[in-house]
Amino acid sequence: MQHYDHLTVVSSSSWVSRDLASADTFEIRATVGLDIPAMDGTALWCSGSWAMRLLKSGRSHPFLSAGPDWLSRVPERFLRRRVWTGTLDALEGAHGPHKAFYKLSEHKHALAPAGPAEGPQAFLEMVSAAFGHPGLQDGGGAGVGGLHCTWSELMDYRREYRCFIAHGKVTAASEYIRRVPGIHGADVEITWDAYTHGGYPDTAEAAAFAQEVADAMGADQPPGYSLDVGTDAAGNYSVIEANAAWSSGIYNAPRAGVIESLLASQEPGYDDWLWRPDELFFSRSRPLPAP
Repeated sequence: MQHYDHLTVVSSSSWVSRDLASADTFEIRATVGLDIPAMDGTALWCSGSWAMRLLKSGRSHPFLSAGPDWLSRVPERFLRRRVWTGTLDALEGAHGPHKAFYKLSEHKHALAPAGPAEGPQAFLEMVSAAFGHPGLQDGGGAGVGGLHCTWSELMDYRREYRCFIAHGKVTAASEYIRRVPGIHGADVEITWDAYTHGGYPDTAEAAAFAQEVADAMGADQPPGYSLDVGTDAAGNYSVIEANAAWSSGIYNAPRAGVIESLLASQEPGYDDWLWRPDELFFSRSRPLPAP
């Protein structure tokens, strides 16, 4: 059953809507998102921060996501490392002062980027500084300690891929970064936009691995989402993270398959998979003005 008759891209970058429209499978519209768009019959591609502003405006929309704890439920054979998910106030007690990878699970903040940190305290201090000071409380008692975060052992990914999934099937995939040795010893990063005239890297193996993961997760996955996977120096695949398809960069993934996943990531009737922003982020978001 089709729940939407068009997809609205909320972005100041016109290429996203233009590229999705090139699939010629679904009506694509575009807006820069300065106010609340007409919502009747539309699915959305937008940033998480804009989605929060829409919800803060009192508009409901079935944004779906895997949730902040989903990665820790993925079988270890697909992760190839230890992964922990929880809130910041539980992080320090769960892990010692060792260098590891840290990230806010479902949010992005320019002053608290995902990446290696020298132990939980260092990550906590960075996040606290990003929001003002440790122990900061906002409306409704929302504090830094309630933010969801992900800890994982460090991995040396050489290639990373984004795979779009709809109802348990991989519908599109794109390599988005690869790291190769440079002439001076340091790695050189080649990103997805280096391929401007086709000739995109093959994604068949990455898509097949992502399909194995989706098959293993069974009912424990949202109807639509994106799954990032990567290979290490030995060529072994592992899951990096899951993201909400409706806010995921599309890179060079085949557009028709991307649209299929985007629509699935906003199907009504899946309340268990509704995206629930962390309260601190939500309390700081501002409603969109009415048109």
